[in-house]
Amino acid sequence: MKDLRYAVRSLLRTPGFAIVAVLTLAIGIGANTAMFTVANAVLWHPLPYPQPEQLVQIWETNPLKHWTEAPASPANFADWQKQNTVFSGMAAYIGAYNRGLADRSVFLTGSGEPVQLKACAVTGNLFDVLQVKPLLGRTFVNEETFEGKGHVAVLSYGLWRSAFGSNPAIVGRTVALNALQYTVVGVMPPDFFFPSRQIQVWTAAGMDPKMLVQVRRPHFLNVIGRLRPGVSVGQARAEMTMIAGRLEQQYPGTNTKMGVGLGGFREWMVEDARPELMLLLGAVGLVLLIVCVNVANLQLGRAANRMREIGIRKALGASRGRLMQQLLTESFVIAAVGGALGLLLAYAAVQGLVWVAPSNVPLLDQVQIDGRVMAFNLAACVIAALLFGFAPAFRASGSGELNDRGQTGGVDRRRTRGLLVASEVAMAVMLVIGAGLLVKSLLKLQQVSPGFNPERVLAFNTLLPEARYPKDEQALKAFQDIQHRLESNPQVIAAGATSTAALHGYTWTGDATVEGRSGDDYERELRHKAVTPGYFRAMGTPVVAGRDLNEFDKAGVPPVTLVNEALRQKYFHAENPVGKRIRFGRPNDKDPFVTIVGVVADQKQDGLDAAVLPEAYAPLAQDTQNPLTFVVRTKGDPQALVAFARDQVHAIDKDLAVTDVTTLQEEVHGSVKEQRFRTGLLSGFAGVALLLAAIGIYGVLAYLVTQRSREIGIRMALGAQRGRVLEMVLWQGMQPVLLGALAGVVGAVAVTRFIRGLLFGVEAVDPGTYALTVGALIAVAMCACYIPARRATRVDPMVALREE
Repeated sequence: MKDLRYAVRSLLRTPGFAIVAVLTLAIGIGANTAMFTVANAVLWHPLPYPQPEQLVQIWETNPLKHWTEAPASPANFADWQKQNTVFSGMAAYIGAYNRGLADRSVFLTGSGEPVQLKACAVTGNLFDVLQVKPLLGRTFVNEETFEGKGHVAVLSYGLWRSAFGSNPAIVGRTVALNALQYTVVGVMPPDFFFPSRQIQVWTAAGMDPKMLVQVRRPHFLNVIGRLRPGVSVGQARAEMTMIAGRLEQQYPGTNTKMGVGLGGFREWMVEDARPELMLLLGAVGLVLLIVCVNVANLQLGRAANRMREIGIRKALGASRGRLMQQLLTESFVIAAVGGALGLLLAYAAVQGLVWVAPSNVPLLDQVQIDGRVMAFNLAACVIAALLFGFAPAFRASGSGELNDRGQTGGVDRRRTRGLLVASEVAMAVMLVIGAGLLVKSLLKLQQVSPGFNPERVLAFNTLLPEARYPKDEQALKAFQDIQHRLESNPQVIAAGATSTAALHGYTWTGDATVEGRSGDDYERELRHKAVTPGYFRAMGTPVVAGRDLNEFDKAGVPPVTLVNEALRQKYFHAENPVGKRIRFGRPNDKDPFVTIVGVVADQKQDGLDAAVLPEAYAPLAQDTQNPLTFVVRTKGDPQALVAFARDQVHAIDKDLAVTDVTTLQEEVHGSVKEQRFRTGLLSGFAGVALLLAAIGIYGVLAYLVTQRSREIGIRMALGAQRGRVLEMVLWQGMQPVLLGALAGVVGAVAVTRFIRGLLFGVEAVDPGTYALTVGALIAVAMCACYIPARRATRVDPMVALREE
């Protein structure tokens, strides 16, 4: 306690040092605490299920189809259930893709404007596998998996409160979802979610029982299982691989090379977000190290000014250990205050991080300052105090005898400070190079053409309830009427619709065979879309060969299709495919041949950084799909037509909802939000590191000039030119900078290979980026060195001589 009181008094006597040290540490510890808070919620916070470590996600793999984590077919799922001995339960869910990001919308109707909800259809045993009990009512039973008994729903706690006013009598009531009546059987607890917080309502799957016996194509079931106690993921993987092998032998027509993969449910959910979070954690950790180096340099300077005090203490009998204890106590006080302030900064920063984070980062709703975060903050304070306090305390406590000026010193103190500067320069170089690579990658990505012209195009989604539009003819007429109404506006240049919008990735795929091919020469992953005439004109995607679709491509006439450039290049090379025929099936299947009438330019599907895959576009009149995305190219601001578009949809059916209203420019901008998020954060950390390095260089050299002012004055009195003194001081300041820059480049070469998967069009070792980064840092260091060096040239020789 005496040491603590003395430490506080000592710091209050040097408020400038204390304020700078505390604020610097607050930035470093606060940034680390904020990033740890996000990473803790996403990567480590317990999921709201009993024994969540027993839950595993199960998927299909197939090298022939380039599948690594694909949904399962119904019959394969049923065989997995029957034949495994490693799971206590296995369930499936539909309507959620991309690791928990809901992609299935339903509309709550019957009371005014339809309300869009995110839904997930599940097998009856899902909640039993999760082992979660409802807050009200019950969950599903196995029989409700099947057709005829599946019109039941379970509500999330949030939906129950917002849409139904927390009515305890909700159980047993019916609600209209997509104009179909569902009986509410239960409400889940507040903390429950599956597979993400986006899901507001769960419905029973209501599948035809025959599907679980006969249907091995298509693949649309996401599967989750709970391991039996004592069974490891490795054991489960081995048995599921054996089951997949048996199914391949039994059903070679559908299961050739069809394998099974599995992994922890949480690990599967966060797999995409993990690399960038770990990258940002590493980056912010380097920032904290640089902060500690800066504070250590401040401590060394302060210790040098306390040599008289320390020398007297030693002369009076203080041991080295006692002196270190006192000096480290001061470091811990600084770290504690900086950590407390950093916690406040972290709280504010976390809110901003959650707000700007892309939607592919799951579980952000769990972000909170909890006990684990507080423990991390405390650990960061302790580690930081040791990092910036131990070396100065060790060196100061080991100082020798009092000299004639009442001070002690060590000729190698400058070498220690130089090594500290070199280390922070090295870390800053690594951070800035990493940020530079990501910035260059983002710039290249933003220059990629999406395959359409996004300017002045409005987009929105419309779903027709199947209960009101049970036949394809009815749905087709409604969609055609909407398009005709949109085209009637004089501000509209073109309008069209598609079953899956560009840059939205997921769409149904299947086999396809070019006429005349045989054996294994067929496309196993052809993407299918249905579009209306006018869609490509509205998108600004050119037809590069043949013709566009038109109103004569309708039901009852020979089927036609458009194909993209990727398909033409893969199967026809330089040959014109117009007039050729393609079968949507395998060579020996009996599916009818479809005539290719045109080739369109490639539209980006899975993102600007992903290769375009073969794709076919069928006329909506020959392959009616529901829902559709409408695109409207306008002469002016597309947002000005939002009300008009909504009115035209409601003119067809007042209960139809217009959802996901956006512009194509916003879609393109949003497609790189993930890259922009990590690049912006890493660039911010790199900027802070560069600033701290510059401050550290300036501080060390300014202190050096102050300590050597008499020596410099004597040199000048003996005839040294100001230019020579300037050159000498600059060189002494730049020596550790150059050493640190070299070490940083070597470290960057070793570290940046881990971010290779996050780069687009840029190599991890990019000479231009490395050279620009090092050049910029040297320029900043020269500026930091110049001011103290310039001050050195102004030392008055007569003052120095009088002191000597």
